[in-house]
Amino acid sequence: MRCGTLPRLYRSSYRRSTAPAGVPLTKVFSNSFPRSFIDSLSDYKDRLQLDKFQHELLSLLSFFPDGDDTRKVQILKVPVYRIPSETGFINELCIYPKGKSHDDPNLKHLVLVHGYGAGLGFFLKNLDRISEYGCSNGWMIHAIDLYGYGCSSRPQFPCSESLTSSVVTEWFTDTLRQWFEKRVSSPRDDTLVVAHSMGAYLCALFNMHHPEFFDRLVMCSPAGISAPESDIPVPTWFNYLWNKNVSPFFIVRYASILGSMLVSGWTSRRFARLTPSEQEALHRYAYGIFNAPGSGEYVLNYLLAAGGIPRNPLRDAIQKLKCEVCWIYGEDDWMDVHGGRRCHELMNRVSNNSSEYHVVPNSGHHLYLDNHSVFNGLVISQMKKYN
Repeated sequence: MRCGTLPRLYRSSYRRSTAPAGVPLTKVFSNSFPRSFIDSLSDYKDRLQLDKFQHELLSLLSFFPDGDDTRKVQILKVPVYRIPSETGFINELCIYPKGKSHDDPNLKHLVLVHGYGAGLGFFLKNLDRISEYGCSNGWMIHAIDLYGYGCSSRPQFPCSESLTSSVVTEWFTDTLRQWFEKRVSSPRDDTLVVAHSMGAYLCALFNMHHPEFFDRLVMCSPAGISAPESDIPVPTWFNYLWNKNVSPFFIVRYASILGSMLVSGWTSRRFARLTPSEQEALHRYAYGIFNAPGSGEYVLNYLLAAGGIPRNPLRDAIQKLKCEVCWIYGEDDWMDVHGGRRCHELMNRVSNNSSEYHVVPNSGHHLYLDNHSVFNGLVISQMKKYN
């Protein structure tokens, strides 16, 4: 299915994300899957062309791929590796001021990092407004796919490690370090990181070990902050699969030609507020990265127990953060909003780094999509602190 032709896909009403606690199987299979068989088959035929899905999606931006009067844009494959014999890369969308280069040492840097299972394309509704401001004020915008996600390399994940092993988180923090060394040449006080969900948790860990790369972190509905105040009911079957580290994307791959149809049960609700062309392109992009070989997704069981309960809550190590933090949650967020507020208050009491806290109205966990205008304004307000 090409982006120019819109199928009868998005008939379901918008629905916000909920905690990963499982639902009765009868409810799972009663969901609506509006993608037609013909369109699902077409998506399946294109399934190996992740860069094509990404290009279709980013082409909805007025300045992609040729730039405009103020912006230039490039897709980069930045070499990284976990072992010397491994040849991998981090996929990056780079937006920078016209007249500058993608490796200009005199620009400030904004780095966008996605959450679990997602990719840089999920920032579709943020890239235009943020880069419009940024490129007029000396910023370079980097949207990246974490190693093992999106259109980045997808090597074999170290699934044999114990739950207490540091190898798993180092898999991400070490490749992030290599990417920063190659792509962000300015001092740490000229670099802002905006990260969502699991990406926010990993960026916080990264800052604790490598504080030299950035001095401000915007934590957008972060995962892994603190244990819940009350028990989260989790079905037995869901808890069993979770602890066996069975990826939620396994069923998409196993479904073969019906995989895109199954994904439409989620995308038809998640993206229902977007335009038809945005819905279609984001659906194909989401299907493509969900269906791609499993890699970084297997970190989930190492960071969280079923129900989204953190195995190593960030709150217990909050004093180790070496940067200023801005916490942003959705008004109807399923993440631990109160835990985030407590961390914010704790930082301002015991840390040398300042903390601020915001709630985006009319939004849930995916606040950058649910209320992108308010979210974009908050990010730009953080950028203005560097002026």
